[in-house]
Amino acid sequence: MAQIAEHAGVGVGTVYRHFRSREELLGALVYRSFGLAVANAAAVADHPGSALEAIRVFFLATLRDRERFVLPLHGGPAVFTPATRELQAEVRAILRALIERGQAAGELRADLAPEDLIVAASLLSRPLPGTGDWDRLAHRQIDLMVHGLGGGSIK
Repeated sequence: MAQIAEHAGVGVGTVYRHFRSREELLGALVYRSFGLAVANAAAVADHPGSALEAIRVFFLATLRDRERFVLPLHGGPAVFTPATRELQAEVRAILRALIERGQAAGELRADLAPEDLIVAASLLSRPLPGTGDWDRLAHRQIDLMVHGLGGGSIK
């Protein structure tokens, strides 16, 4: 908690006034992260283009926001409150609807599931050590993933 307070530029007492324990603080960070994931998924849910392009935009948003995520799949703690579980279910529901739209249009693989997109997004959000320019490499991985989800050529 002292390191967190120092990094935030506040006293440790300030942190403890808002969060009684480390677990409570981590729970709040996980909840905030799922809120961000919901916002990113909701932003692409009604994407005017194809569902495949919407998935690309979702991956790009995850890459953009990677430093803000504190999620279990991103190496964060597995601290789930009922409210966090609701956000987690909301992300899955939004992505499921997007996938179903793409499947109905023949754009997406029939076996694609929301968890596939969630795992792929989480992999993008954590740079691999020693890879150099992660943004460049991650954009390449997004192109490869999108290609594999629906077919088409990689640009």
